[in-house]
Amino acid sequence: MQIAGKKVKDTLVVSLEGELDHHTSSEVRAYIDNLLEDPTIRNLIIDMKKLKFMDSSGLGVLLGRYKIISRRGGELGVTGINTQIDRIFVVSGLYKIIKAYDGLKQALNDIGGY
Repeated sequence: MQIAGKKVKDTLVVSLEGELDHHTSSEVRAYIDNLLEDPTIRNLIIDMKKLKFMDSSGLGVLLGRYKIISRRGGELGVTGINTQIDRIFVVSGLYKIIKAYDGLKQALNDIGGY
């Protein structure tokens, strides 16, 4: 799993590459939570275009970060979802609370107002 994060104004953008499963979920959770210690971060966008696989452990990571962000009055968005991950979002109902975007620029414009 490769993880990269950058702050764009009050939005944290995290790019994931590899597989988000029970083997890597604790690493991803810790990485994002460490960056979210910055109280000026209000929104979170997760770029999944290089994510090959996600299981229920990945859902847990997303839901936990959603709770943190929503308590701050922010939004969580995702980009680059593949077919397999899309199915997980549909079946789990994640699209009801997490918005999906075609690209990072669109997500930043909508969520962060850039």
